[in-house]
Amino acid sequence: MSASDTMKSMGLTSPGAEREKLNKLLKIFDDKGINLEDSKPPRDLNYRRVRFNGPSADGDGDPKLTQRVKTFYVESWPELRLNKDGTVMRPRSGRNLGGTPITENTATLMREIVHGSTVHSFCREWRKSSFIFQDSTSPYPWGLQTQRCGSRGLILAVQAFVIKQLIFDREYVSNILAQNALKPTEFERKRALISAVCEILWKAGDGKRCCVCLLQDKRSYPQDHRLRDDDVTEFVVLFEFKKFTDLTTFMRRNIEEFTSDKSPGCILFLYSLVLSASVFKLKEEMLITNETTYKLLSDREECNQALYSLIITGHACHYMHNGNLVYSSNGNLLDDVEPEELATPLKGIQERSQIGFLYWDKGENDDSRTEVGSMLKTPKKPIWLTLINNQPGLFFSTNIDLVSDWRVETRFILNYYTGLPGMPACPLHIETRFGRNALGRTKLHRRQQEENIPQLERCIMTKWYGAAVDWPDILPFY
Repeated sequence: MSASDTMKSMGLTSPGAEREKLNKLLKIFDDKGINLEDSKPPRDLNYRRVRFNGPSADGDGDPKLTQRVKTFYVESWPELRLNKDGTVMRPRSGRNLGGTPITENTATLMREIVHGSTVHSFCREWRKSSFIFQDSTSPYPWGLQTQRCGSRGLILAVQAFVIKQLIFDREYVSNILAQNALKPTEFERKRALISAVCEILWKAGDGKRCCVCLLQDKRSYPQDHRLRDDDVTEFVVLFEFKKFTDLTTFMRRNIEEFTSDKSPGCILFLYSLVLSASVFKLKEEMLITNETTYKLLSDREECNQALYSLIITGHACHYMHNGNLVYSSNGNLLDDVEPEELATPLKGIQERSQIGFLYWDKGENDDSRTEVGSMLKTPKKPIWLTLINNQPGLFFSTNIDLVSDWRVETRFILNYYTGLPGMPACPLHIETRFGRNALGRTKLHRRQQEENIPQLERCIMTKWYGAAVDWPDILPFY
């Protein structure tokens, strides 16, 4: 048998045949050439017409933007340029990145749903707030800094997702690795913040689209006396994304717009959250009509419950109970109308969320306390955003089994975090098997003992009734 027959029996071709095929390919490229610079997204995908009246005509009910926005593709991004010192040369205007300037109509609707009016503007503390991590040598190297202002609740809500990314959204999850996850490097906590912001915005857009707001040097719309300038809204430029990978890549390059101390990062994130969910969807979920004036921020510029629910679940719900309520506790229709189909239900939490929520207000009566459903009390991850006497905070545990195994709930540790400067480490040891010590025999004695219970423990007992809380090496401060 010859060598050629042997190669054919083994499924191989001769070197001469392979060389001949290669020469044919080289000749094709030499004759026609190939230009890699002309590769762009299809022309029909660059722009997308958007309806101005909410749901689409085909009845799918998807939320839309209030203006025509160019869909941003990362593939069409201009090449990065470097300065002499090796840093990235950032464009001076958002127009160079392919964004769409915000229109006066969109700015009006956005200001109305955030503040309730177009003449109200953010205070100085809001304009100085952004997502800045604490020093790596502090007790909380994973924590975001907060101030005693309205943006504190927004930052702590994002902090909950940052902790979720650091501890539980890892390739390998275990209790030993969770302890080391609270000592992240600069790269790890920056990556966790990017993932947290992208997750929140993408969830607000129902996993289909989202919008990111950045600032540019020039005004986006002419000055109008009906829309008061606040040095932020009139310079906003919009970027719409329909792919989560494009959103992640974009945020990696522009995360400094949200973390710089010279940038209103919290305001830009709040605007991005509103436009990602769309104004029409928020009005429907918040039950905003011509007669009601619900808004995301209170008169003191603090976060309302609808904003907390929007960040945690992706839906702006005023109420925290499970499902929808049509009847009151007395068995009557909520709006006292007949028949039942005409009753307006109170929309609550529809599914179990990733992050939980606990609420306590000492001014409420025991018979009429705000109801928090099990969807928020038992989240998928052991992280709870708290609101105690209108002061936001954060509970979390490094043990993932705390929300899935009842045996772990007999004795565990909860960490409390507020983000305020000078706060000491606060690990709380909680025991639910034997409960608290016996109260006094008389009614007066029991009332005095209940009044001496710290408010933080009262909030914990809304989830674990009768739990005994131990403050190791620290005095109860709240």
